[in-house]
Amino acid sequence: MKYFIESLGCAKNLVDSERFVALLMDYGFQESLEPEGADLVLVNTCAFLQKALGELDDVLDEIIDTIDERKTKVVVTGCVMNRALDDFQELFPEIDAWIGLKDFAAFEAYLAGFVKKPPETKKYTGRRVQLDTENYVYLRISDGCDNHCSYCMIPSIRGEMKSESIEDLVSEAKALAESGATELVLIAQDSCLYGVDIYGEKALPRLIEALHEIEGFHWIRIMYMHPDHFEFEWTELWKHFPKLLPYFEIPIQHASDRIIKLMNRKKGYHQLKELFDHIKSEIPQAIFRTTIMLNYPGESEKDRNTLRKFLEEVDILHVGIFSYSPEKDCKGYNAPNYQFNWQKGENLMVAWAMEFAEIKEEKMQKFVGTNHAFLVDGYVPTMGAFVGRLWFQAPEIDGIAYTQFLPEDALLAEVEVVDAITHELWCHYNE
Repeated sequence: MKYFIESLGCAKNLVDSERFVALLMDYGFQESLEPEGADLVLVNTCAFLQKALGELDDVLDEIIDTIDERKTKVVVTGCVMNRALDDFQELFPEIDAWIGLKDFAAFEAYLAGFVKKPPETKKYTGRRVQLDTENYVYLRISDGCDNHCSYCMIPSIRGEMKSESIEDLVSEAKALAESGATELVLIAQDSCLYGVDIYGEKALPRLIEALHEIEGFHWIRIMYMHPDHFEFEWTELWKHFPKLLPYFEIPIQHASDRIIKLMNRKKGYHQLKELFDHIKSEIPQAIFRTTIMLNYPGESEKDRNTLRKFLEEVDILHVGIFSYSPEKDCKGYNAPNYQFNWQKGENLMVAWAMEFAEIKEEKMQKFVGTNHAFLVDGYVPTMGAFVGRLWFQAPEIDGIAYTQFLPEDALLAEVEVVDAITHELWCHYNE
């Protein structure tokens, strides 16, 4: 028997997909590279935005048009189960089974009825099978969110924050290290609040200390550090744990105090600047990434000018730019006297993205002539070059790096940057 999986959405969803695949393999399934060659197609969905629901509609249409329904069963799971399920069940009666979000027991029960000879003692263990072949793995330290930002669907889809224990995360990370990956990427909806629900305190420092002891990983990267919950004294972590990359992803969303308040967030312009300035003063080599949201209900040109001023004053290398999306179950959707203009948001996003791409390209030039560790993700025969990333490039979002020569079987090597554009770095290996 063969399976095909379509994993939609973010890296946090990918973790669930890898657990579903582990179950499939436990039940004797082998991977198919195409849905038409599979006995079972599993679609793990994203439902964060209306655009994600539109993408899911297209994906399911394409799969159903491609497969032979007499041979291939289609199973849907993921975030759509907690949003728009009734609509999709009506649209796609062809779907064989709808499995609840992270309901691995229900999926295992489905598999037990699907195969002729299910394992007698097999039970869901949380094991993961890495789907990406690159030189990194994700560790989801918590799921769900307690912040209730006024534009965000996560609490209504994935629930309140639930942290994994340090013991379980260390055990999972050790198992992931056996894959040979060099980089461990910590993810959550809000990494800074990790542990509050189970330990009564922010336990991120304790977790970092425990993970740092694991052999195999050379880099540890923390993503999704909410600025409202980052503790100033945490900069000591980056001084004491050399595997911890001085890469700070701090999603501000905006810098106008008025818009921040409407978003149900706390730190405004001066507090945010104080945070970034503190990190840079304590860790001069720090590199920042952030995300911003344009066209929030009530946003004015003055608010955008405030945001632009902040981004001019704080040296942030990577800026992800998004346009507000009106989601019916979010507080911002019912803003008084608000009429959403989708095209305005798209135009703003495109214009700002072009502007900050030029700014980033200028900033990337400062790396030319400097030496950095190059993490190898693969080799591109048509280019005759290894592809990977330098430490200030997070997987999938910050671009890539290339070098033509590396020692045999190298996973990390020191290189010199010889050329740079917005999303690509060309490097030379220093023998």
